[in-house]
Amino acid sequence: MAHAHGLYYERHGAGDPLLLITGWTISSAVFEPVLDLYSQHFDCILYDHRGSARSKGSAPLTMGGLADDAAKLLTALRIPRAIVYGLSMGGMVALEVGLRHAGRVQGLVLGGTSPGGPFAPRLGPKEVLSMARGGIAERSLRAPLLFSSAFRREHPERVRELVAYFKRHRSSAATIAVQTLAAAQFATTLKLGRVRTPTLVMHGERDELVPLAAGRLLASRIPDAELAVVPGAGHAYALEAPQESLDLLLDWYERKLSRSRPREEAHVAPDR
Repeated sequence: MAHAHGLYYERHGAGDPLLLITGWTISSAVFEPVLDLYSQHFDCILYDHRGSARSKGSAPLTMGGLADDAAKLLTALRIPRAIVYGLSMGGMVALEVGLRHAGRVQGLVLGGTSPGGPFAPRLGPKEVLSMARGGIAERSLRAPLLFSSAFRREHPERVRELVAYFKRHRSSAATIAVQTLAAAQFATTLKLGRVRTPTLVMHGERDELVPLAAGRLLASRIPDAELAVVPGAGHAYALEAPQESLDLLLDWYERKLSRSRPREEAHVAPDR
């Protein structure tokens, strides 16, 4: 629990470094419900975006700027390469890390995200306001923004518990506006063929915020990419189906990364 380059970060567990990148205007507290699971297998690094939640500075205007922040954090922590795992808007940031800082990426995980353009999430004013306030209102579990309708119906108390994590350390109105614009302007479909790192695309089968078609497009256009669909889960699949999601990640990791992982030197040259 510290700051580096103005970014609030935490580090938990041991193993290969896993950089967890949170989504639109949301603090990294959203990972806390599953942190015990993931930290049994990985050295988990989670952080708040610059200008957001507990981090300092002004929010970057583009996904590329947010990606540069992620690379600088790895440098500050003397981590040569990491598995970079982004969720929702964090997946856009992770994709930019893979494009701009490929040498820092051992593997890329794009969760519930989009290449932008026509596959960007379609949010009206009510949805934007609802998410800015924490995803879905605790008094109404009908809004299909985060979890599948079946999960909301069958586990209302658990939904209320999980929603509380989305509401912690809220971002300012200025940061919400900047990140909304950055997400709206994000478009990488024509660049996907340039990704040169093993990639896992994960998506909830019942995601009603970012269509599964976006995940299918990412997996089809990125070389050496696989698609893993979490059955029955919504946008926040990692919280709705934590063990199933982790198992899919570990299966890919064991097959694609762990056995062929090169040994790294401890020294990291500063980003320029």
